[in-house]
Formats: sequence, structure tokens, C-alpha cells
Amino acid sequence: MYLISKKDLLALTGISYGQLYRWKRQRLIPEEWFIKRPSYTGQETFFPREQILSRINSILEGKDKYSLEQLAQLFSPDAVNNTISFEMLSSISEINLRLLPIIKAEYGKTEYKIFDLALLEAISRTSEKPGVSEENAHSLVRKAASLQSKPYGQTYTAFSAGGSMYIVLTRDCEQLQFDRSIKVIDTHSLRELAGKLNIKYRSFFKNF
Repeated sequence: MYLISKKDLLALTGISYGQLYRWKRQRLIPEEWFIKRPSYTGQETFFPREQILSRINSILEGKDKYSLEQLAQLFSPDAVNNTISFEMLSSISEINLRLLPIIKAEYGKTEYKIFDLALLEAISRTSEKPGVSEENAHSLVRKAASLQSKPYGQTYTAFSAGGSMYIVLTRDCEQLQFDRSIKVIDTHSLRELAGKLNIKYRSFFKNF
């Protein structure tokens, strides 16, 4: 997990200190992303780089369409019960259409929650990585089907070991350490993917 300091974050995104902490109070940015680390000045705040940059970009893109309260709802774990039919999966551009037959066969259900969509988007992104075959992608879908009940707010990591590919889910901000024989292929925050899917496809979900 790569971190970015608060100072660098504000400089890179152009947001103010006040905006950052207002979004924290309004639950747009999770409390656990504010990571305190010792520094020569005493203590400094860091953030998980990928997650925080993605979240701020989503907030800036969405704030003209939604109120901050609505955005907080879209990023909330309460959104996990929003569902979409299998037939509508083909309308989600983030999901690789070639994976739909194996998704249907392995998941075996007609309704998909936002967690499922985020996980399938992550696999779709992995399937486009150099060296990842169609069979590799199918294998990841099979493994993902057994992870349907995992909680919201996790990081997806796809890796290869011994000629096969695997998925591991860890809590956001938890750092993984792999043996040298293991190659990390891809990693994504499912919380972030789910939030963006909620914003983009809000009208598709049945519980809104």
C-alpha cells in the first residue's frame, strides 16, 4: 500500500485543508484513511494514495450533480443492499462482456449487489492486464463467486502463484506482504469501485 502525505495530497488535488476535514466530518472520507505517522515535526497525517485520490476525484466530479449528503449516502456501506438484475449487467460498461457467460454459470443468481459489481469490475480490469489469459479471468470469476458475502470496504488483490491466479480481500489500509515467488497482478479498493458504480448507475439499482 502506497501512502501520500496530507501536504502532498492538498498540493496535488488543489483542495483546501478545510474541505478535506469537512468531507471527513460528512463521512465522505473514512476516518480510518487518516493515518498518523511519526515525523521529524512530531506527527504527520498520511492517506492510502490510490483510495484517497480516487475518492477526491469522485467527490469533485459528483458534487455538481449531487449534494454532499447524497454523495455520502452513495459511498456508504448502507448501499450494499442495492441490487441489479443479471440482464442489466451488460449495460455496466466496467464489466467485461466476455465474462458474462461464466458469471452466469458460477454465480447462479438473478440479482447482483453492489459488492458483486465492484468485484466483477475489479476482475474485468485484471482481465485486461498483459499476460492475463481468458482462462485466468474465468478462474478469478469462479473464485469471486465464493466471496459474495464478504463485507463492504475491502481491497481486492489479484496475484499469481505456481501458474495459477488467486484473489485475496483485505481491509482497506491493511498492508499485504507476499513471498518473492508470488506476483501481484492488480489491486483495487472495492469501496471506491462500488461508490463510483453507485454514482454512475444510480438509476439502475432497485433499492434507490
